[in-house]
Amino acid sequence: MQPLDKILRSQLDRTVRKARPVAEQAAGAALEQLGAGEESAPSYLNDRQRALRRRLRAHARSLRDPLKDGAQAVTRLIGEIAYEHWHRMLFARFLAENELLMYDGVAVTLEECEELAEEEGHPSGWALAAQLASTMLPQVFRVDSPVFEITLAAEYQRELEELLAGLAVEVFHASDSLGWVYQFWQTDNKERINRSEVKIGADELPAVTQLFTEPYMVSFLLDNSLGAWWAARRLTEIDLANAESEQELRSKASLPGLPLEYLRFVKDEETGHWIPASGTFDAWPESLAELKTLDPCCGSGHFLVAALLMLVPMRMELESLSARNAVDAVLRDNLNGLEIDQRCVELAAFALALTAWRYPGTGGYRKLPELHLACSGLPISVAKEEWKALGLGKKNLTIALDWLYDSFQDAPILGSLLDPTRTSAAKVARWDELSGALNQALSQENAQESSDEQHETAVTAQGLAKAATLLGDRYHWVITNVPYLSRAKQHPRLKEFCADYYPAAKNDLATVFLDRCLELCVKGGTTSSVLPQNWLFLSGYKKFRTKLLLNDNWHLIARLGPAAFDTIGGEVVKVILTCISKGETSAQKEPLFSKKSDTSVIHGVDVSQISTTVEKASGLLANNLKSVIQTTQLENPDARITVDSSSGGTLLSEVAESLVGIQTGDYPQFAFKYWEIKAIENGWVVYERPGSTKLDRTETLLWEGGNGRLINLVRKKLGDNGIGAWIRGREAWGKKGVAVQLMGDLISSPYKGSKYDQTLATIIPKNEVDLIPILCFCESSYFNQEVRRIDQKMNVTNATLVKVPFDLNYWAKVAEEKYPHGLPKFYSDDPTQWIFHGHPCGSVIWDEEIKWTAHGPLRTDDAVLQVAVARLLGYSWPAELDQKMELAEEQREWVKQCESLLGHADRDGIVCLPAVRGERRAVDRLEALLAGAYGDQWSAATRSKLLESVDHAGKDLGSWLSDKFFTQHCKLFQNRPFIWHIWDGLKDGFSALVNYHKLDYKALETLTYTYLGDWITQQKKQITDGIDGAEARLAAAEALQKSLELILEGEEPYDIFVRWKPLEEQPIGWYPDLNDGVRLNIRPFLSVPDVKKKDAGVLVHKPNIHWKKDRGKDVESAPWYDLGPQLGGAKGDRINDYHLTLAAKKAAK
Repeated sequence: MQPLDKILRSQLDRTVRKARPVAEQAAGAALEQLGAGEESAPSYLNDRQRALRRRLRAHARSLRDPLKDGAQAVTRLIGEIAYEHWHRMLFARFLAENELLMYDGVAVTLEECEELAEEEGHPSGWALAAQLASTMLPQVFRVDSPVFEITLAAEYQRELEELLAGLAVEVFHASDSLGWVYQFWQTDNKERINRSEVKIGADELPAVTQLFTEPYMVSFLLDNSLGAWWAARRLTEIDLANAESEQELRSKASLPGLPLEYLRFVKDEETGHWIPASGTFDAWPESLAELKTLDPCCGSGHFLVAALLMLVPMRMELESLSARNAVDAVLRDNLNGLEIDQRCVELAAFALALTAWRYPGTGGYRKLPELHLACSGLPISVAKEEWKALGLGKKNLTIALDWLYDSFQDAPILGSLLDPTRTSAAKVARWDELSGALNQALSQENAQESSDEQHETAVTAQGLAKAATLLGDRYHWVITNVPYLSRAKQHPRLKEFCADYYPAAKNDLATVFLDRCLELCVKGGTTSSVLPQNWLFLSGYKKFRTKLLLNDNWHLIARLGPAAFDTIGGEVVKVILTCISKGETSAQKEPLFSKKSDTSVIHGVDVSQISTTVEKASGLLANNLKSVIQTTQLENPDARITVDSSSGGTLLSEVAESLVGIQTGDYPQFAFKYWEIKAIENGWVVYERPGSTKLDRTETLLWEGGNGRLINLVRKKLGDNGIGAWIRGREAWGKKGVAVQLMGDLISSPYKGSKYDQTLATIIPKNEVDLIPILCFCESSYFNQEVRRIDQKMNVTNATLVKVPFDLNYWAKVAEEKYPHGLPKFYSDDPTQWIFHGHPCGSVIWDEEIKWTAHGPLRTDDAVLQVAVARLLGYSWPAELDQKMELAEEQREWVKQCESLLGHADRDGIVCLPAVRGERRAVDRLEALLAGAYGDQWSAATRSKLLESVDHAGKDLGSWLSDKFFTQHCKLFQNRPFIWHIWDGLKDGFSALVNYHKLDYKALETLTYTYLGDWITQQKKQITDGIDGAEARLAAAEALQKSLELILEGEEPYDIFVRWKPLEEQPIGWYPDLNDGVRLNIRPFLSVPDVKKKDAGVLVHKPNIHWKKDRGKDVESAPWYDLGPQLGGAKGDRINDYHLTLAAKKAAK
């Protein structure tokens, strides 16, 4: 069988995601018809329906749907009904398409079910097929569940049937279809939960941690554990001595149905013979009948199915079993699974059953041995005394039930982390004896509602007893893809449990589960796991790494990097495949690996640089294996794990220190682009952040001498003693060093003492003479390679940057060649940088011949016209206003030349595109400024080059100004425009550019009544003169004037709202505080009626600005802390999209 191709997978994805809401609507409608949620039963129900209603209500409570004042919540019940009905139909089609849907001992098709339906009293063939599937799969579908006594309304049932019928036949024959089914069922829910930013608890955990394991990952892990064990016993010494390739050995070790395509071998350095790269697993039993395997997070059963398909041919070969007997033996002896979500347990059971029935030579459908699968997350919803009553008065059983109740209270959130061996109650009663007693309780049913409750309780207890049996056992082989969930996102109970029982691994649920998997192993047992890679190198896991390196045997690491999962793009999840065997416990007298024995080798393969899953899968087989001695990993900085050999030498930390930057806690309040604020003064300072290819110098920070709003917020959040946790990098301020971007390729730039963001780290030399060698090293690819060798996280920690080898003598020589005259001062032709000189066409370059800055040719790039328009509107750059700013000599010369252009600047910051009030047209004034900037180089050819650079070739400057300037301005200045293009919506109508920095109340009045008023007067005169179009222009202008008047007045919804200001400080009318930024101040201009473009208001183009709310939660003392619930959110939500009346503002003054 082949896995689904992408087209079929997409079809399955769409179908399942459409089916869920339909099934949930159907379930809700059915429950409403029965009045399941109401305090009393509807009068129209008959006795059977009333009994069903009672059972459903009892079942809802067993799912933790609460009962309050007689009203029964049914949220979880609706989810279960929808899931069970849809999946019973889905499984029926799987069975039918594989000739396994049985009717009176004969396989039937869906078409035959349609013919038999009426005879059997079913409304449709699908209904009969679903019933047959339910009967065949008692371990999948609970035969006594009231869920299946519900009949879905015909219109919903029909829609579900059509969705299911639309799936291609190939879907039901693919090897991985069932694995994708549950992931797709949870996709929309997972996205909703992630958007909500809630802490992940019992209700959210199954959806958020669900991630179907790619087939190549499963094959690699199993081939290099069970496959390696097999190869070590099947291959002879002669085979291992004489084989010429790994492929030759794989071929000799394989069996029909057991290709071992990912099994890797290496040559032993002493003997020269081949050995399995991951070892021979000699601590495992010699007889496979004794091999106990567990997947504690089995999901849809992918690992268990793959293990079944490997173990069956092995046991057929070793024990001379038939295929049928071998399948039954593996199910009976070898495979065990646990999962926090009961729905996944059902999927895993069906996947195993389907695989067993369609295994070649087994004869198809038959009754299978009991599957050793259990849900470790079943909820307990009754009082303890009711629960203990299941013990039927037997002392030991009652004690065991008492423990079961206490231990599994948090099962829905802890699942397989629970360990029955931690309590003495496990010694009092055997879990299989408990299961027997619970079976007895289940048989004591009667028609009373109380017995419905007892029945549901007994079902839960029986399931938990089975889970406790599996959780209390120990295994030779634990295989799984662990759940991924960082500590910050965890529910408090989960966080507390991890800290109490797995303190070294607590930072992520993934590492906690790795620790748990090793607990579940017998001594010498092995865990083969898929998990995120960050714990291999992050400093917070140092104790965990050290513990595992000292106490356990590491066999193999495969680093997959980003894009390892076909369904997850980019850098979201970077994973590794690991194979680790349990050694001695941490309580032993001497570590497993000591100075006396340090020859254990870790083998590794790296495919992280490969971009697709297909190529990664090939790389796991083809890429060279690297080897390191396990104990040498303890010598790495922070005991970081790497299978690359270190280049050795002095560490950078010996000559420099690394410091991370500031965390504001509310970035939109304290950091703005420099062109948004009045000036970089009065508490504002320059603020450095990462850029795309270099350090970004567009930002400013409201610092206020370290005694303003920012520090107050940090103090309220963290207390006086916690300020240093967010306000970091002080030791670097005012010094020279290297700024390194902590994401991606670790782009490095000279640093000269500014405040900087937490996404940057500085490297400050202990001796300033070492600065340039350190910069050269950091700018080289070697630096990135060395850092990434020990830290592959998307954003590295600042401490890692200096824990790499650094050859000062070598890099000093490089520095002499690269910067013989020292480091240049700041220079840039980028108008978004605060070091920009301000001249439209001025250019400063790095001259590689003289190794210094120099004047470049006059520029004709796409920024020239933007700078020219800004200068025309009277804007000046920070470099022009700060004579103390450190700039290259040539940069300062261009700043000086800007003085000659000041005469072109408009005095009031309003430039109309048409001629108004005796002023020339904007295009004529712009052309004059450009001529002044270029001097004798200004020509028609230069104008053409400029228009070509702004995607306006062959057209004129005037049409660019009216049609494209503002859109390009918004893009260049990152959707925080400081030149606004206001118009009335007509091509030949009124249009004006305004300088946001000068647009106070008086300026807006001038625009509204003087400039626009003059235009209105012109149109009235043209109407009198009979000029075409004047009436339309007049109407548009008068409408614009009314909109501007609305802004001047500032009544809601045309007001400015600033969430960090109390009511009495909110602006009344158009009195913007420029230090609140463009994003909030531009809102009235976009909120008034649109003159042309949707949501653009009176602007030519809508900047991509979002107001709704900012990330994070405010402190309780924030002025609008309680606003969230009024708008459907939570307290502390950082709401921007809010309006206040003028009356409310005036009353507060």
